[in-house]
Amino acid sequence: MTTQTVRTAIRWAHIIGGLVIMCYIYSPLHKYAVFQWAVKAFVLPLLTFTGIWLWKFRQFNKLFGIQD
Repeated sequence: MTTQTVRTAIRWAHIIGGLVIMCYIYSPLHKYAVFQWAVKAFVLPLLTFTGIWLWKFRQFNKLFGIQD
């Protein structure tokens, strides 16, 4: 897998996670406990991880052994 493909996949995961956060804030779904739990347990850590990975892409690739 090339670094461009990895970066594109990470970017799309980050965008989709952001859309889920937007739905959490602006829709009535925030009233459901299951949706709240899913956002807190999966989406927020995913956004944190992908955001840091996009920011420090070169260092993460060295850490995970992803080559150009």
